[in-house]
Amino acid sequence: MKLDNTIVALVTGGTSGLGEATVYALLEKGVRVFIADRNEEKGLQIQTKYGQDRCRFQKCDVSDEAQVKALVDACVATFGAIHILLNSAGVISAGLIVGGKNQDQTIKTEEMNRVLGVNVVGTFNVTKYVALQMVKQQPLNEFKERGVIVNVASVAGIEGQRGQTVYAASKGAIIGMTLPLARDLGKFGVRVCTIAPGIFQTPMGAGMSDKIIEALSKASALGRVGNPTEFADAILGLATNSFVTGSIFRLDGGIRLPHM
Repeated sequence: MKLDNTIVALVTGGTSGLGEATVYALLEKGVRVFIADRNEEKGLQIQTKYGQDRCRFQKCDVSDEAQVKALVDACVATFGAIHILLNSAGVISAGLIVGGKNQDQTIKTEEMNRVLGVNVVGTFNVTKYVALQMVKQQPLNEFKERGVIVNVASVAGIEGQRGQTVYAASKGAIIGMTLPLARDLGKFGVRVCTIAPGIFQTPMGAGMSDKIIEALSKASALGRVGNPTEFADAILGLATNSFVTGSIFRLDGGIRLPHM
């Protein structure tokens, strides 16, 4: 897929961190971008900066199916198509399955439902409505490519640390959806990939102490955490390579998460 002003991207979680960096990278390539997030103030700031002919924002809770359908309809009504989907909306969670001063506390089931609702159900909601749109579009090139869906998991979905049971379950589910989705949609010229980031400099990780960041940096083969622009570069690569589908890509600087 050639990235230019004929291409339309929908980015969830697009007002901060990895999603925001990808929005800027796509816009720099001339791609028209529709941003979805819950941070309306930031989303409208980005829209104003780049202009409504190139960038639009709509507030959306991806765990709400009706809001997601309205989002996808609005994107198509505004820009006419969706060729790239980046599902980067997500929440984090931490907690021991058995903890507390007297080892008498556990994670509430409501917390599991909350995280699965955003990370898994949200990803599923956006993916299915975008897929319904993509399969109807005209092919973009000689490979009869109609679109690419990139979901965001985490290395925690592969090797979750202590205290990451809930978060790891949600990201592992996204990893597990990758190949079946790619097989379902491949005959229509729609590709599906999952990227599993390691530790990046984002607002989501801002709550980690300097000690934890230092330990995680040392666990990386490069001795550092990632920059969001490096994530955005990876998304551009997945979008432009028409033969990539059904795979999970670690983007982690060679990190293997320690037990902590």
